[in-house]
Amino acid sequence: MRCESCGVSVDPAHKACPLCRRNVQGKDGEHLTSHSWYPVYEAAEEQPASSSLISKWLTFLAVSVMGIAVLINLLGNREAWWSLTLIPCVLYAWLSVRHTLMSRAHLGSKIIVQLLGLSAMLLWINVANGTTYWSTGYVIPFLMMAATLLITVICCSRKMGWREFSGYLLTLNLLGIVPLLLYAVGMSNVLWTAVAAAVYALLTFGGMCLIADKGFRQEMKRRFHF
Repeated sequence: MRCESCGVSVDPAHKACPLCRRNVQGKDGEHLTSHSWYPVYEAAEEQPASSSLISKWLTFLAVSVMGIAVLINLLGNREAWWSLTLIPCVLYAWLSVRHTLMSRAHLGSKIIVQLLGLSAMLLWINVANGTTYWSTGYVIPFLMMAATLLITVICCSRKMGWREFSGYLLTLNLLGIVPLLLYAVGMSNVLWTAVAAAVYALLTFGGMCLIADKGFRQEMKRRFHF
């Protein structure tokens, strides 16, 4: 059959042109008027997302709390800058609610963001208080090992977990050497925790290559381009 409007050949299974949806003419010259077409779906109007408004209010609340805290600290006792300790806590709380609780991001992304946010908060508090580097010496290396262990357990418990979380697990393996770098630049005074984090990341990567299925190894070859 042939469409009179478009001039294209139409499969006999269709009684209307797929391009213009007009009637087609059969070999006998008869106009076919009955339509065999895909069902028409009415586009539902998108409802305004309330999460966007909540996110804006959370951001406004966080900025207000930090601004008021700094103002009170400036007008009050300037010898103790307690606002510098409060600011990272407010930022981490905002990050936890905005990205972890309200966001539809991947679970692996949420774990990594929580790791980075919590590590940055603790390091900020550590530097602001002027104490020894307890955050980089003990807390951050163990946080990285805990995050790596958590994603490893998720990969083992899910059928397609190794392929789904491969990029996030590789990111954590690379982050495992950060404590060693912090020790090398003098921002950490504990060597064994840095070495433990790096060794754990290396063992996890080796276990990934041995335990994971063939599809995961192909995914690694694709990511590393070899």
